[in-house]
Amino acid sequence: MARTVPLLITVDVEIAPDHNLDQQGQILDKLRADLGDIPVTWFCTAVAAEQFSAPLQRLVPAGHEIGCHGLDHSPADDYRYMNSAKANRAIQEASQRITMAVGQKPRCFRGPRMTTSCHTQSALITQGYQGDFSVCAQRLDLLTCGGADLLWLFAPRGAYHPAPDNPFRRGKLPLWVVNLSSLGVPFLSGILYLAGLGFMQAFFLALLAEARRTGKPIVYLFHSYEFTHLIHSNQQPLHQRAYISNRESRYEMNLALLNYMCALPEVQPMTASMFLEKQQ
Repeated sequence: MARTVPLLITVDVEIAPDHNLDQQGQILDKLRADLGDIPVTWFCTAVAAEQFSAPLQRLVPAGHEIGCHGLDHSPADDYRYMNSAKANRAIQEASQRITMAVGQKPRCFRGPRMTTSCHTQSALITQGYQGDFSVCAQRLDLLTCGGADLLWLFAPRGAYHPAPDNPFRRGKLPLWVVNLSSLGVPFLSGILYLAGLGFMQAFFLALLAEARRTGKPIVYLFHSYEFTHLIHSNQQPLHQRAYISNRESRYEMNLALLNYMCALPEVQPMTASMFLEKQQ
């Protein structure tokens, strides 16, 4: 009997100042309609949750999950360097603001720019979180990720409980760390825009072969603002300027990839919390 493979589709929702703000809210409703019954986890900053409260509220009864993506995605909102007290205050505030804005208390966290630390994970436990999705194990393109950590290269590839003194090593803390999928390069939309749909389908099949053997989940990431009008192109990092620029093409490529992955009978799409509940 084939092993069921969990597929976690995750969307980072933050306010992108170089993209059209109205469209950033509108795209959430469009995605809700076009995703159909595919469950998705939306990691929202507190500021984005308040700005886009109405469309995010409409996602919850449709079977989606709202997670925490920090306060505002500013340079100061960096969970690598916060001490224990500051991390606890930031996560508590972000959690309260997100809960008030969308009506669902976040249970899973992804740091802005994939940032985390042992202090952050301790704060997550204190605030009642179940999972930290801020790690991308064995990712080699570290220079293209603002929150990358060299210790990612040695992190476990599957879901794991972290050590109290190292967020990238197995331990016994009552928190799950769930990696963004990677095979040297991360399984995210930026690679889709650089390498194309065919490459990403092959990438997925390689991850699927590993997941069949190990039971680890496949985790994919894109940003909701990627499908909105870019206002200030000169603010983009160099590697992003090589992406396919047409936002409608980006949207259709993502939908095609998601439908391709979900069409396989052994693949089970689920939210982050649904996956974590199965680990108990």
